[in-house]
Formats: sequence, structure tokens, C-alpha cells
Amino acid sequence: MVEDFAVVDAPLLERLVLFLPPRDDGLNTMASTSTVIPSVKILAVTVNFGVLWEVRMLASFLRCFPNVDTLHIESALHGPSVTANEPSGEHYARFLQEVSLVECLRWNVKKMVIRKFRGDQNELQFLKSVAMNAQELQSLHVVLQEEKTSSTDKVNETRKKLQSLQFETGISGVLLVLPKEGFPSNLQKAMDLTFDDPFRF
Repeated sequence: MVEDFAVVDAPLLERLVLFLPPRDDGLNTMASTSTVIPSVKILAVTVNFGVLWEVRMLASFLRCFPNVDTLHIESALHGPSVTANEPSGEHYARFLQEVSLVECLRWNVKKMVIRKFRGDQNELQFLKSVAMNAQELQSLHVVLQEEKTSSTDKVNETRKKLQSLQFETGISGVLLVLPKEGFPSNLQKAMDLTFDDPFRF
């Protein structure tokens, strides 16, 4: 199993596809501060907002891609052997400060899609940070987790929470109910360069 890799010289790289199984050891996987890949425009990541080291890793990872204009995020649940270690208010405040300084989120991301959204507090805190800091965001599509779509009350509750967010660009989050489809099913498309955005639903 590959533990690390290096992109040495790829000035025209447009897609970097990494599908990593969830780690059960809780070890940090942080991106190098010297790694910058400016050619990537579309980025898809999986993160569990309830696991502290994954939350920290997200900000670290996004800094490597300053020119991303389309960001896909799959909100994942941790495995049974992973301690949730849910971020506290203090930790999340520190994370949100880190996110506010991420260049691609502030100045470049125009479209964001979050899949398997459950409406958890940590997910909403992330969206609040995006709302306050994303200066170029034109659309936010939130795809509700399949298990949550069976409850009309839950769908309406999530819709109200999204509507309460105040975005700098004046947009509103759009709640979508779609058939189940995870990132792995999109990997084949990602290898086909005829798809301009392999993760588009």
C-alpha cells in the first residue's frame, strides 16, 4: 500500500485522482506546505467533519490547489474502529480561521457540491465559514444523504438551515435529493478526459 507520493514536475496536470480507504489508526496525513499544483481546476475530496484530524487535513490539502474553481466534497462517516474525536468549539474556531485563509476557497471556487450531507453541526459550521469567506462562489449544491431523504421533516429542516446561511456573493444553497452515487462510481469517468467534470451529477 502506498504511504506517500510526490508530484515532481507536472505543470499541466489537470486531474489528480486519489481514492484512499479510511484509515483506522487515526494518524495525521497532512499535505506539505511546499506543495502547490496550480493547474488543477476540479477537485474531489472525502472528509468526515466529525473527525478532528480529517478536518485539519482538509484545510492543509486545499492549500495545494490554489486555482480550483469546482470543489466536490463527500461528507463521510468514520468506520467503527475510528474514534470520532468530534471537534470542540475551540478546535472548530481554529479550523475556520485556517479555512478563511485558503486561497482557492476565498478567490477561485465558483461551484461547490457537497454529497451525503446529514445536516450535522460540524457540516453546517464548515458551510458557514464558506459563506463568510468565499468571494467568487456562484453555486452551492447540497445532496442529502440517502437515509435522510425518507423523512420530509428532515429534508425541510435541512433546507431551512441552508436558507439561513448568508453568502458574501448573495447566492443560496440548493438542496438536492438524488439517487445514491459515491465517488468510487465516478473514478472511471475521471480517467476519461472527454468528461469536463467527472463528478457532475
